Amino acid sequence: MLKKFKGSIKKFLLNSKGLSELVSIALVILFVVLVAANPIRNLGQTTSSGISNLNSQMQQVLNGQ
Repeated sequence: MLKKFKGSIKKFLLNSKGLSELVSIALVILFVVLVAANPIRNLGQTTSSGISNLNSQMQQVLNGQ
């Protein structure tokens, strides 16, 4: 089974059309990751600050302040 899988991967990579498709998919994924990295980081920071604010408010309510 492993030999069959290895053979199919080798055949795919030796095919010039398959290689160009693989490179194009890798470039698209790289582009999406680079474009989406900043908004994802901002979303994480927003979520973190929201959770901190909620935690502070809950502490105030539970302490009766």
